[in-house]
Amino acid sequence: MNTDLVEQLFSRYYNDALLYAMSLTKNAYEAEDIAQDAFYKALKTADGDIQNFKAWLLTVCRNMFLNSRRKRKRLTALDENIADERDRVLGKIVKDENYRSLYRAIELLPDNLKEVILLFYFEELKINEIADMLGKSENNVKVMLYRGREQIKQILEK
Repeated sequence: MNTDLVEQLFSRYYNDALLYAMSLTKNAYEAEDIAQDAFYKALKTADGDIQNFKAWLLTVCRNMFLNSRRKRKRLTALDENIADERDRVLGKIVKDENYRSLYRAIELLPDNLKEVILLFYFEELKINEIADMLGKSENNVKVMLYRGREQIKQILEK
């Protein structure tokens, strides 16, 4: 393209493109980037069929603005997904650490209390089933569960 023609087009339409980009973005730096890139792209893609260069330039500005918004949305969605994944992983780590602490506390219990706790909470047996299995009364199993829970609480608080 002729250098004089490019200079004429630039001096005539650049401010219009910049103002239009500014109205879209509400950000001077982003508007400058869009106006400059749009001007270059409009000149590069312009062919002999363009009747109104200003309309073509503003169309290119608008399309570049929309493209930048789409990219930003994808990046924001990606950032949110990463944040969600990070929170999920951190939650899992905390949960795993809590389970490890709980298992360590259970391991420190006397064998009879440990057995009742494991059967009730992890094997999900009912109190009467545990009582039958261990040959103890239901009340005795309830007392053992209570004592086991209290000792676990004391261990975890330390």
